[in-house]
Amino acid sequence: MLRKSKPTLAVVGAGMAGLTAARLCHKAGMAVTVYDKGRGLGGRCATRRRDDFAFDHGAQFVCATDGDFRGALRGWMVSTTAQRWRGQFEGLPKGLTPFVGAPGMNAIPKLIADGLNVYLPVEITAIRPAPKGLWALMDAEDRLLGAYDAVLLTCPPEQAKRLSGNALDGQFDRPVRMRAVWSVMAAFQRPVPTDLDGIVMDGQPLSWAARNSAKPERASSPESWVLHASPDITEQFLNHPRDEVVGDLLAAFEHWLDDPLPPQMYATAHRWLYAQAEGESRDGEISFFDPALGLGLAGDWLNPPSSPFLGLQSAWQSGKDAATRLKAWAKDR
Repeated sequence: MLRKSKPTLAVVGAGMAGLTAARLCHKAGMAVTVYDKGRGLGGRCATRRRDDFAFDHGAQFVCATDGDFRGALRGWMVSTTAQRWRGQFEGLPKGLTPFVGAPGMNAIPKLIADGLNVYLPVEITAIRPAPKGLWALMDAEDRLLGAYDAVLLTCPPEQAKRLSGNALDGQFDRPVRMRAVWSVMAAFQRPVPTDLDGIVMDGQPLSWAARNSAKPERASSPESWVLHASPDITEQFLNHPRDEVVGDLLAAFEHWLDDPLPPQMYATAHRWLYAQAEGESRDGEISFFDPALGLGLAGDWLNPPSSPFLGLQSAWQSGKDAATRLKAWAKDR
């Protein structure tokens, strides 16, 4: 008796949604391949390392309000990959308990990706119908990277729409938008004059400031900080020179402290074009998969969080939901 071959799945995007879906589909017996154009895993669940400095410059921590996600977080805690951040906070929404990846936020996606077939950095520039109902994935030089029974796009909606062409018409018409955020990373010769480790700010221009070196398993010296501008301010100064962004946001932080900042040892900025999903899911649909086409979507933009601090949970939920749809499709093939 002939045995069915494993369904093949390509996941485009190695952020929280993509890796969650890939892990669950791999566990269900599919042949899964993950592609991402970035140099590291995790998307916004990222850690930037330069010389002796390290900064969680994207997602600052992870919180769980959903029962299933609490279970996943407990698993990461058992392995000590996620640890409670017992800092001093101001303005953090009530009921949210912050956990961080250790020794960096990217430790969590690295754990999820362990054992998966992941290609980095590889940019998928086209997805085309191929013989036998497959999807062909092409790179920037129009080379064929592989052909798959199904493709799950977990990249930002603008990129997913461009890749899927007209195949998923209507799926991008949702009451949601992705907001940009400037992130500044700075290390100082002496401690910054505040007892606070995490500060929710008014967004004019800063929305968040964090003593990154106060997180578990980080070097306490030199003292390092991450500052996030609000999306409104970021989008006003989207193409502002990087060094001016650093200077402006550090000056804003100094003004908030009402005290001079210590001399800098290092400072840079990163622009996240697709940092925060704002809006609502469409009729509770937090992922999408068309079994006839073998093409699907996942990501926090399909499941916008109620708070910016719940973005990783939203992405995980969407990836899990997509995996449920894909497993049903694979079972019925």
